Amino acid sequence: MCDTIFAATQAGGAWFGKNSDRHPDEPQALKLLPALAPAPTTRVGAVEFARPDRGLAMALSKPSWMAGGEMGLNAAGVAIGNEAVFAKEAADKHGPLGMDILRAALSASASAAEARDFLCAFIEERGQGGNGAYRGSLVYSNSFIVADGAEAFVVETAGRRWAWRAAEGVATISNAYSIEDDFKRLDALTRKQIAPVNERMACVDEEEAGRVGRKESWRAKVESRFHLRFTRGDERAACTAASLRSNLARLGLGAMLEALRSHGGDAPGRAGMRAPCVHEAGFPVRASTTASMVASWRPGGATLWFTGTSYPCLSVYAPVLLAEGRFEPLWTGYDYGADSDGAYLFWKQRRDLQRKLGGARRSADPAFVARRDGIQTRLEAAAARAAAAPSDTATLAAARAEVDAAMAEWEAYLSSLR
Repeated sequence: MCDTIFAATQAGGAWFGKNSDRHPDEPQALKLLPALAPAPTTRVGAVEFARPDRGLAMALSKPSWMAGGEMGLNAAGVAIGNEAVFAKEAADKHGPLGMDILRAALSASASAAEARDFLCAFIEERGQGGNGAYRGSLVYSNSFIVADGAEAFVVETAGRRWAWRAAEGVATISNAYSIEDDFKRLDALTRKQIAPVNERMACVDEEEAGRVGRKESWRAKVESRFHLRFTRGDERAACTAASLRSNLARLGLGAMLEALRSHGGDAPGRAGMRAPCVHEAGFPVRASTTASMVASWRPGGATLWFTGTSYPCLSVYAPVLLAEGRFEPLWTGYDYGADSDGAYLFWKQRRDLQRKLGGARRSADPAFVARRDGIQTRLEAAAARAAAAPSDTATLAAARAEVDAAMAEWEAYLSSLR
């Protein structure tokens, strides 16, 4: 279970974020994957898809056992996060994983619109599903937010069906469908069923309002309402949306982190699946927030923030710059290697420490919050200095030194709490 969020204002720019909720024991790490040679087709897991692959480099938040990722940002500045959704039409238990589809879309797409079209075309043609569970079995369809700083979209799918709409202002998705009759496009079959054309307008471009004879709800057409009892997706999406809307006047990293760290007004750890910062929810699927990411855009690039750890409320977010198509990690103490286990071992060690520190209850301690937020402010200031001159080696070196010092202080503080 997960939450993906997007917010934009003319004054505050555009921001993307996601909490990845997976099995509490499933390690997840941020990997910096290098560019590959462009290819005439794109590989999606074991499937070849007849759409060109640009081979773009990416920062991918990846569970340890799979090739795909829960969320990521590519070298062209496209960010994608996915959600498990449950449809009346069951996903194919042998189909491609949504996380593999996400990785392939990042590799192939130079804009949010390209990523949107890739997702829709692939799912309609090749389907989706597979076992997305670390332990046991869980087969589902996927919804996505794709964004590139200039525009963003909500893409929802059900088996081989799809719908999308533009994301403007605040858009939040969770483990529930959200598109009603506000879709912009549908797959051909669903369009015939819930948005048939007015034949008298057949010669008019389908963008025209009169082209559609009637519009019914996409959500009502595809969603399995039974699963909402367990996913609590509507509640979590409402929680993140309310948090973002209340902070639009000060939209920035702090507002995004506040939404992702939210316990929904409950005591930390008591909300279960009702709030975006999930701590050891146990039914019907064991889950907790195992990784979190935020991205924002600036001229010429973006800044990515990642935890590399579980539980956003107990974590700080370290920065990675994207500048002129290259990734510049500012925390040198983290193992970003594509084929390395170092970051997964760090995840396990930190998860065990967080549990020893009292789990979510620690985030209610004012002293802990003050230290966490103080470190985060230092990281944000260092990243801002580096982003202002990303090609200056001295500036980057100074920023890395400050980030490393702040992260070392954070690690020492956590160790002192034992």
